[in-house]
Amino acid sequence: MGEALLSLKEAARFLKLHPNTVRALAKAGRIPAAKLGRGWRFIEADLVAAAREAYFRPARMQPSAFPKEAIWHSGNVQEPIISTSPLQTEVELDALLARTIERRRKSTTTG
Repeated sequence: MGEALLSLKEAARFLKLHPNTVRALAKAGRIPAAKLGRGWRFIEADLVAAAREAYFRPARMQPSAFPKEAIWHSGNVQEPIISTSPLQTEVELDALLARTIERRRKSTTTG
């Protein structure tokens, strides 16, 4: 049994995208496709694999020795933003930009 070979319209329906978008992605090499004659052809399993590869790295499941311990990291979770007062920010910036002044050694040569 061969794998499902999809036309441009079928691939667009499968990916839930407009056919022009699928055509542009195929031309750019962002999804696997072959141009046979005048039409683009797609293998369904390749489209699934390409979609999985497009996931952001943090959103992929982390492998674990035990399936129950596998952790799913969502790419939609935003890190907490800690608000700081303008004064605190200004002090922190001043500390970063402050020049470090080294004291020069006095000459210790004896005559």
